[in-house]
Amino acid sequence: MDHKMYLDADRGFRPMWDFVRKPLIDKTGATAIEYGLLIGVIAMTMFFGMSAFVNSLFLMYETIDGNLKNAKK
Repeated sequence: MDHKMYLDADRGFRPMWDFVRKPLIDKTGATAIEYGLLIGVIAMTMFFGMSAFVNSLFLMYETIDGNLKNAKK
């Protein structure tokens, strides 16, 4: 493990900050594609998660509605 990456006596923690900052400012095509794929996967996960939540919520309210209608009889 290279400790100079985390602490440099002359520059403090600057190398670690550079390590974190470098991918964020990298404008190459590969990095843009990777970020695009990552955002796409996150968006799909959110979409399918919300779809499952809405479907279960709809089923719950239909069950409550059915129980209330049966209770009135």
